[in-house]
Amino acid sequence: MLSKLLYTSAFAALVAVVSGANEYSDSDFANNLDSVVQDLAPYWHFADGSCYPQAAEVNGQQTNGNEAGGDLCIISQLANGCQDPGPWNGANTQGSSFPTYYTANYCPDSNTWRIVYSVYFRHDSGHESDWEFAAIVLQKDSNNLWFRDCIFLEQDGSHPCVGYGSFTTVNEDNINDDSQTNGNHPKIYSAKYHHAMWNNQYTGNKGDCLVLNVDQFRVNDFYFPAANNLANGTLIPLGWDWGSATSAPLVTAAWSGGGQNICNF
Repeated sequence: MLSKLLYTSAFAALVAVVSGANEYSDSDFANNLDSVVQDLAPYWHFADGSCYPQAAEVNGQQTNGNEAGGDLCIISQLANGCQDPGPWNGANTQGSSFPTYYTANYCPDSNTWRIVYSVYFRHDSGHESDWEFAAIVLQKDSNNLWFRDCIFLEQDGSHPCVGYGSFTTVNEDNINDDSQTNGNHPKIYSAKYHHAMWNNQYTGNKGDCLVLNVDQFRVNDFYFPAANNLANGTLIPLGWDWGSATSAPLVTAAWSGGGQNICNF
């Protein structure tokens, strides 16, 4: 696991855009990939009372999915068997730590880098075990530097690539400020029931698990910075069976033969 990013001499090569997100050189990707992955990492947001993410493996052993009282749509039992996020102290409460599993993928056909960040839940409101991801796409600018272009968001099998400027962002210390864009860390909101990933909040249908994804409740009750607990996606073997959850880290990696090559999205 990687510790939270410290701006050391190893990271000095990253080029900051004035009042915006850092950009990266080819050398950064070749020599400081871990630092790039940390600098790009999202801030995840979750609703209170939802199934909260946790480690998908412990000491090399796969975490088993579970049901919530036998009916995954019983709202009062939705969080049963999942990691406790800790006490809620109002909006933007920092939740318990959990790993974000990442893969770094260079896509030659599009000349892009696609960094995939994946999180694991023991269930959603429809099935045991759930994997969700956000994949940050970087393009090259006229200065030959890599910049954040858009983010593929996993939404129950669809994967829109939402322009980076459509995300509110965090630069380490402004978690309560929803006015900033084009900073280093995008805020990503996980829907309460199916955990689809979004760039915005939606406060309707708090008690309804049957609505369409776009109308699912998603807010900022809890957050967690992915950079605080990053784990290489290779920790999750490609052969592990997750049932209906079909987007585990190596399944979407470009170089693993997993069947959902992120370069083809």
